Amino acid sequence: MASNDIIIDDDFCRSMGKYFSSQGEKIDNIVFEYVSILQDLRNRAIVSGDTAKALSSYIEYASKLKKQFGGISSVAKMQVEMFLKAVDESDQYLY
Repeated sequence: MASNDIIIDDDFCRSMGKYFSSQGEKIDNIVFEYVSILQDLRNRAIVSGDTAKALSSYIEYASKLKKQFGGISSVAKMQVEMFLKAVDESDQYLY
């Protein structure tokens, strides 16, 4: 007969929250490095003309992504903790 038990691995959930948080920080670092490379390219190689203007505009928009992914991914970690807390509170009534 099939079991109706639900088993939630708290450690696994917490490790996934940490994983998403660390991945967000890594993506933030990649974006920062990417924008730096683009700025260096604009300053050293493409210094004038329509291409330089387009590149400057692109850099401006790419710069808006800086420090965005860490914040977004930290929401996942927070949601994991809230989920585990809600499960623990519900468990008090069941067991």
